[in-house]
Parts: sequence; structure tokens; C-alpha cells
Amino acid sequence: MIKFFTLFILPVFIYSSQFSVASFNVENLFDTKNSGNEYEKYIVNSKSGWNEKMLTIKIKNLARVIKDVDADIISLQEVENAEVLKRLNLALGDKKFPYMYSSSKYDGLDIVLLSKYPIKEHKTYNILKRFRPIHKVVLDIDSLHVTIFMNHWPSYRHPVKTRMKFAEKLKSLYEKEENYILIGDFNSPLKKRKKGWGQELELISKGNYNLWYDTPYSDRYSYKFFKIKNAIDHIIVSPSLHEMYINGTFRTYKLHYLVGKYGNAKRWQISKKGKGKHLGAGYSDHFAISAAFTTHVQNVELPQEITIKKLLLKKGRVNYILNNVMVIHISKYGILVEDKNRDTIYIYGVDCNFELGKIYSLHVRELAIYKGRKEITLIYCDKI
Repeated sequence: MIKFFTLFILPVFIYSSQFSVASFNVENLFDTKNSGNEYEKYIVNSKSGWNEKMLTIKIKNLARVIKDVDADIISLQEVENAEVLKRLNLALGDKKFPYMYSSSKYDGLDIVLLSKYPIKEHKTYNILKRFRPIHKVVLDIDSLHVTIFMNHWPSYRHPVKTRMKFAEKLKSLYEKEENYILIGDFNSPLKKRKKGWGQELELISKGNYNLWYDTPYSDRYSYKFFKIKNAIDHIIVSPSLHEMYINGTFRTYKLHYLVGKYGNAKRWQISKKGKGKHLGAGYSDHFAISAAFTTHVQNVELPQEITIKKLLLKKGRVNYILNNVMVIHISKYGILVEDKNRDTIYIYGVDCNFELGKIYSLHVRELAIYKGRKEITLIYCDKI
């Protein structure tokens, strides 16, 4: 069985407009009104110390991040309501957004949108009780209609089958669209892990393009939990929008003031390991991610077929296809593949779910030298 892993490289089309899209989980942005839906640590004027002063500091800190991300469209997760979103938007000063979306159909932390482009349509889809819905927002971007599906799926502590309900519903929704972006905190990793964690993301990635694969393996994380780095925030685009994606623009905002000692995000601080009082410091436990696009299809530079022997002579960013290579060894940090000429090359840091003995066609994007030996450090893993 031959499987294909590929990516098209897209130079910018000179006559098109550019726009950027971002996602950011802001970590528990509650207001200071007790509506009955607050987490215990966010009940106003309780012993936790959550009050107007703390909210003002948190909004100021989050606004700093959003201004530095400087996206044209940003989806935010864990925002309580429209009122606190308005306050956050005002804190952006001259970078505030003219258009906002916040649903009133969910009680508790939800998903919202700030946009520089008009909102033409919006709809909320409730999947399971007690869990956040999926939101559909259609934007008019210089006459290009883009449908954004905003997500914040149930956390890891819930079984895979719970998130699969969201994946299946989302798939049924985007299949009716053309230019769409699946965005948000999916609580599902890029690579399938133990007990099938990640297969829900795998479902919606098929036939679409997860932009994490445009970044080096070492940078593929937006959230760190107990020293384990995971890419659980995603920007996944339709084939038509992938033809408008500006290659190399996907990034994670690990800004100097956001990164902690061990590479984790400097989250909002509560003393006694989250059981004490708000300290008025920190940002979020997630890093923001973003990507840029144009409003017209760009000229497509197709990757050229190459052998491993010739690939070993190349270096840096490349654009080649290795056809019909077999996985002959799988290790903790990568895989070894062999072509029909019996030449081999190591692929470091693989997020694809390869199987030993299977044959693949690989789209190679980057090469590096490690301890004197050439290795592949970036491939695109989505299957056609």
C-alpha cells in the first residue's frame, strides 16, 4: 500500500490582498459579576482575591499579547461573555477591532472572535450538553468569503469518543463549504498518542492542511503540561485556502516575556499551585498561533522527484518528493527510510503515524546535518 504525504509551496501572488488569522486560548477570562457559571477561583470578592483590579491587570496583559500577534482575525478561547470581550478590545487602543463575535447561547467560558473584516453570517452548533459548541463565522475579506469554524473541544481527561463527536460534526459542516479554516484549541495532539488520543484530529485533517507541518519539529507545540510539549491548538485549512496560504508564515508566539524557564508559557499566576490567591501576574497557559494568506490563488511550485542519493547532496529548505520509500526502522526520535536503490536517510522528529515496513511518498521540506550526517528535519504529513 502506497501512502502519499505532500505539500504545495506557494509564492505570493502580487495582485492579491494579504490577511492573517490567529488563535489564542486566553485562560479563564471571567468578568467580575457572579452569574453562577464561574470557576471557584473566579468568584468575585471571594478569598481567592479575584476582583476588578485583577481583571484589569489580566486584560492589560492579554492585550499586550494580542497587539504583538497583530493578526487581522483572531479567535479567542475561554472568554466568558461579550462584555468582557468589549473591555479586552478597548484595551487594544489603536489596534482594536471594528468587528466582534460572541455568542449568548452558552453559559460559561466560550469562543469569541475579533476581526478587521465584516461578519456576514454566524451560527452556533451545540454538540453535547455541558461542552462548548462549535461556532461558524463567515467573513467578507475583500470580497473573498471565508468560513471560520471556531473550536474548543473537551479536554484530555474526557475520552476520545467524546472529542470524536465534535470531529464528526465538524466534518459534516465543513464538507458543505469551500474556503474554510478550522481553528482553535482542539485538545487533540498533532500525532496520535496512547489510547488513540489524536485520532479525532486525524479525522478532520484528512483532505485538509494542518499548518503545523510548515514548522520545524522542535517548534511544534503551543501548550506544555508536566514537561510534555503538545500542539493542541491548530489552524487547519481547506485545499482551496491552502492555495492562498503564504508559505512559511505559520508561527507560534513564544515571545520573550511569555516563555518560562522550561519553555512553557507564563500562565496567569495563582498562589499555592493554583489553590491560593490571584497574584496579578502572568498571561496564559497557551501560546498564540497565526498564519497569513492572500485573497487569490497563487502560482503553485510543484515539488520535484528526487532519489535519496541526490537528496543527500542538498541542504536547508528544499522542495522534493521521495517516491516509494520504505520505513525500515522506527526509533524514539524518528524513522529510517530506504528507496529502491537501497540508499537510506533518517527523518528526525516525525509527527506522522508511520508503520514499519510500509511504503510512502514523502514531501521533504528541510534538511540538516547532525553529528556529521545529513537528515531530514521537516516533511509534510497530510495524506492525499
